[in-house]
Amino acid sequence: MALSSAQEAIHPATEPKLISWKVVVAGLLLIVASDYYINWSTVILRASKNNKALFPMGLFFPFVVLVGTNLLLRWVKPRWALNRGQLCVALGMGLIGSLFPFYGLASYVVGTIAAPYYFATPENGWAELLHPNMVSWLIMNNEDKAVTYFYDGLPPGQPIPWGSWAVPVFWWMTFVAAAACVALCLMVILRKQWVENERLEFPLMEVGMQVAQVDKSNGGTPSLLNQPLFRVGFWVGIFAVFWNIISYFYPLIPGLPTTHTEGQWFRWLEGAKPFWVQISIYVIGFAYFARVETLFSFWLFFLFTETEVATFDRLGIAAGHGGGEAVRSQNFGVLCAYVMFGLWMARGHLKAVFRKVFKGASDVDDSQEVMSYRTAVIALIASLLYMVAWLHAAGMEIRVVVLYLFFTAVAYIGMARFAAELGLPYGDIAYHSITWTPLHIMGGQTVTASTLTCQGYLWAMFGKTRGFLGPPIAQMLKLTTPLRVERGRLFGVIVLAVVAGATFAILHAIYMGYSGGGFNLRAAWNLLIGPQRSYDASVTWIRNPEAPDVERMLFMGSGVLITAVLTYMKYRFVHLPLHPVALMLQGTYMAQKTVFSVFLIWIYKATILKIGGVRLYRKGQPFFIGLLIGYAIATFLSCVIDSIFFFGQGHLVHGF
Repeated sequence: MALSSAQEAIHPATEPKLISWKVVVAGLLLIVASDYYINWSTVILRASKNNKALFPMGLFFPFVVLVGTNLLLRWVKPRWALNRGQLCVALGMGLIGSLFPFYGLASYVVGTIAAPYYFATPENGWAELLHPNMVSWLIMNNEDKAVTYFYDGLPPGQPIPWGSWAVPVFWWMTFVAAAACVALCLMVILRKQWVENERLEFPLMEVGMQVAQVDKSNGGTPSLLNQPLFRVGFWVGIFAVFWNIISYFYPLIPGLPTTHTEGQWFRWLEGAKPFWVQISIYVIGFAYFARVETLFSFWLFFLFTETEVATFDRLGIAAGHGGGEAVRSQNFGVLCAYVMFGLWMARGHLKAVFRKVFKGASDVDDSQEVMSYRTAVIALIASLLYMVAWLHAAGMEIRVVVLYLFFTAVAYIGMARFAAELGLPYGDIAYHSITWTPLHIMGGQTVTASTLTCQGYLWAMFGKTRGFLGPPIAQMLKLTTPLRVERGRLFGVIVLAVVAGATFAILHAIYMGYSGGGFNLRAAWNLLIGPQRSYDASVTWIRNPEAPDVERMLFMGSGVLITAVLTYMKYRFVHLPLHPVALMLQGTYMAQKTVFSVFLIWIYKATILKIGGVRLYRKGQPFFIGLLIGYAIATFLSCVIDSIFFFGQGHLVHGF
């Protein structure tokens, strides 16, 4: 049902050059604006957390502003205005660049670089057990007090010691670049299978493309503006936030449960994790475009997995720390199996890709891809080899590196598939599932201390486990599929988005640390607690190396079995409303925070489909897009009010 009218093919004969200087400038402005908005609202104001999503609020609002500005340009300076295809390319650049700001990648890399020497104490044993195994080109030793000034704030009149960061940041950026290349190559290889063969819907992109849709018969104005339901949804979104803003000044006025400040935890079963009760407009607005069976599966599997947790804890069945770890291991097995089954289903396409690469098969067309299949495969192999060399030089044994990179690729593909099929704006993999599973398989007793030390570095890449650039690149390739875009130009803007997003975010994060003191920033977990826990875990494994964790592997195996059964049933009984993609990220904080809103929108969507079918569903789309836009604008205005009246003590309007 998703991506119906909004993604009609654009006729290349009537379209101007899609990727021009205008598109590049618009994309870069989106990246810079999203970075600044995210850091301003989240870190400086301590208000809304705007980049936790696969389509982050910190990008959605600037994109709405871009579309509004583009409308003005159509009236004032038409030759400067962008068409719908160009807006989609700019949005794709923004999706890639908005991954990096503080809660994306920047603070995790910066915290990993800065923490090892600054937080070393006789009690934690870092100096004794970690420092001898650390390489100087990945971390800072704080001999020039550069790290002290970063966490405590720079003394007046002293310049930021950029030079102290140059070497570790450079080497980390080479690793990020290689990982980005891996994600890009994987998505290029799988694009045709997902978009053209399986016709995955990418529900998140339906919203962006409908926002960019214009009515050529009405002077090029956005088509949504002509829809009465859009205007109703817009004002509902505004009201949902502004009513609660009144309570900032008049606390006796009861708030609506439409913002994060008014939500609360609800414990529904003894021993199970509670879920968050809030009418999340952001979740509801995007989830309306998801398939009703995936919404049903999501909340049903939440109840199933949390019942498992309570039962396991009651019976004393555990893997690691209780039933929760057992369920996360099980669901990581679901993720791995779902990716593997997906690749098996794509075996015909993958055979064609390799025939093109190694035999130059003329019947395999890769002219519509960002790069040729041969280039993609060669670049994929080269990038993986560089990551192997990088991690090995950092101290990790080759056999551990191979397993780690396997799970990394699984995460990239799995999270991209999650975004393509389920369509919820939020999705995370449990951090320990990726970074520590290789050691749970091999056991800590058989690996070197340098390997265990190197595990501490992995916080930088997987502290936030949204699949890195897998989902945003997959979504950009979906956005640009109906466009006749020159391959080299599209590849260039993707590379530019990665470089610009990563560079600006890292430099901005370092600047904020020195200007305000890292201890004073809201992202204390990323800069302080998270890196310490990651390095502490390395120390624990060095002091008490564990044997291979058979229990975890059994739970992962049970996840594989469950996925096999669900996949078989999905194809054997077509109308069975159970989808394994909704199971693979259960047991996470994200699931706890979003399941209530998913349940609400499932009830609503199932009802309207029962009453009026697809026609009524499509009629309701403008309302939910208006709801999202009104909510985004009101959230920004709430930040403005916080900056004036509550600076540094903002209100968490948007969290999930």
